[in-house]
Amino acid sequence: METLPPRISDPKLFRLLADILAVRPQASHTAQLRLRLIDKTTSWQALTDLAIDQGVFLPLVWSLTRRSLVLPVPKMAGNAGAADHPTAQLETHYRQQIQRRHDQRSQLIEITIALNQADVVPLLLKGARYLADPVGPWCEARGMRDLDVLVRPGDAPRAIAALERAGYEAAADFGPVDQHLPEMWHAGRPSAVEIHTESLSFSGRKLLGTDVIWAQAAHREVDNGRFFVLPNEWQLLHACLNHQVSDHGHARHMLAVKPLWEFAMLGSELTDEGWRSIADHIAATGKDDILASWVVEAGRLFGLAHPQWLKISPAARAHAEATFARASAWQWRRRGRFLIDQLRFAFARETLAQRYGLKESDVSLRAIGPHLRFLARRYRGRWISRITGRRDRLS
Repeated sequence: METLPPRISDPKLFRLLADILAVRPQASHTAQLRLRLIDKTTSWQALTDLAIDQGVFLPLVWSLTRRSLVLPVPKMAGNAGAADHPTAQLETHYRQQIQRRHDQRSQLIEITIALNQADVVPLLLKGARYLADPVGPWCEARGMRDLDVLVRPGDAPRAIAALERAGYEAAADFGPVDQHLPEMWHAGRPSAVEIHTESLSFSGRKLLGTDVIWAQAAHREVDNGRFFVLPNEWQLLHACLNHQVSDHGHARHMLAVKPLWEFAMLGSELTDEGWRSIADHIAATGKDDILASWVVEAGRLFGLAHPQWLKISPAARAHAEATFARASAWQWRRRGRFLIDQLRFAFARETLAQRYGLKESDVSLRAIGPHLRFLARRYRGRWISRITGRRDRLS
């Protein structure tokens, strides 16, 4: 993750947002929320801005609508007044986002069929899965920037050729990563396509290997497109490790509201057997506190309930509390820690070895040079905003 989630500067407003996004709200809680929303001290604009900054604008509108919490448009308002009403504006933006999701789904089916014609059946990762095979009504509120599809390494050349025949071109400024190929774009299509040959980065694969992902995959067919998806519990674990390990969220104590909300909603769909499958898997790695910490965070924010037998260690609870505390810390301290950890990880021997296909013993100052040149090209003219985080947004 290249972006630092925004600082929580207004705990009361943040708590209101989290309560609106609750997993399984009760009628009494909804009635209390209604009173909080009509309070004169509550700013709808501030609430919306907070949701946008935290990447959960779509979940906010979806949750307000399902709980009948949107303000009614006054009957006496004229056309102009009605259009300016907060509810009308929320509905307009939400329709635009849903149209984008519709376009993304069409694009996903299009590329799936193109890959099928090249004898490649992809596994849909992350948000792409919810476009083609949703697990509940909440999936329509899960936004995304790009479409991630996993193919077997031997199928990668055919996959690239298939998308090129369909009009896609690879991005020219792509940086070295170890799990996916350069982004591919098509003029007139809403999203970039990332062809993965690994399901997670090298650090994430230590806890959940790509071979395990393929072994758990289930076949689906939608609109003449054939693909694989993960069962809910493995989709949940993959999402957790993608943020907490691959994106260093656990080590950096990053409170990322958007993936946490997805984790909470999907976690509420799991059977006891599903929880046990992934709990046993992560326990075998000795890193079960990574999952447990997110369970605690999702429970505190959105009311996610978990099986009583699920082990939550004191260390996992302490990590979750530290994560909440750091989310409200002074921005200069948060930013400094974030940049230091980014640099430490980016120039670690293991990271450079993975990115440039070297042995760790061969990583030297000569090997660091290419990465410095890549960073100079990528962030040319944007160093100040990169360091200060002025353009940070969740994707």
